Amino acid sequence: MHLYGIESYIAVPLNRRDGSFFGTLCALDPLPADLSSDDFEIFSLLAQLISFELEADEREHQSEVEKRALKDFIAIAVHDLRQPLTVLRGRAQLLSRRAHQEVGGTRLQAEIEAVVEQTQRTIQLSDVLLDIARIEAGDFEIDKAKFDLVALGKQIIKDARTTSPNHTILFTAPDTLTVYADEKRLSRVLSNLLDNATKYTAVDSGPIVLKIQMPDPEEDNSVLLRVSDSGLGVSDEDLSKIFERRYRSAGAEARKISGSGLGLYIAQQIVNAHGGALWAEHTTGGGLTIRLRLPVS
Repeated sequence: MHLYGIESYIAVPLNRRDGSFFGTLCALDPLPADLSSDDFEIFSLLAQLISFELEADEREHQSEVEKRALKDFIAIAVHDLRQPLTVLRGRAQLLSRRAHQEVGGTRLQAEIEAVVEQTQRTIQLSDVLLDIARIEAGDFEIDKAKFDLVALGKQIIKDARTTSPNHTILFTAPDTLTVYADEKRLSRVLSNLLDNATKYTAVDSGPIVLKIQMPDPEEDNSVLLRVSDSGLGVSDEDLSKIFERRYRSAGAEARKISGSGLGLYIAQQIVNAHGGALWAEHTTGGGLTIRLRLPVS
């Protein structure tokens, strides 16, 4: 050290919390230093703090690498899955048209249409998986454009009445309402909310209602939507947890109602990405109400 003009030198090893060696923290001084035990202790504490920070950076970097790898894996899997499904859906639709033209409304046509419906649901599931991967990787983005929210609501109601013909589903909305948002993903949100409502509501327990309200310029100029049912409802404890990823209520588990626990989670992520809000309330008289606030622009 004297060769380089260094009179004082102190070094403390940097170790991870599992004890593995990370590096060394050194301090050099060209002048003689009279270091006390307190100085050594402070230097050791500084080395420990630096070790923790470096380890945290390591873990964060590793987490980002794993998230990107997961996203890439799901993106590839979804892409490979969608191609044959899209072809299958197209051929099934063609068969359905031919069956109708040649033999009229037959059982064969109904079976083919069922194949088309299930294929479409699988394609939609692949979109959900891809969105979840994007959310986990932190690069979830929405594609905004102008569209009529009321027209979208009518289509969602039509689809819900087709898949759940025995439920009473009501729709209340203005004649038209143009919004600037991601139509495809909002369609997924509304479809999920209505699907949940029909799943947890007995046919004879009361109607399911989708209501769209015009924005109030005197407040925050946001569109308000709600989906209300008179079904099983949830406990106060579940009410605060139903938007968590893969969370399912005790009532759903006890009644063996199918579900992944991802629908409301991704619905909330989509709404949040729009700058809106999604929350749940108890329906008066029993059941569940999901409310959605969406900025007009």
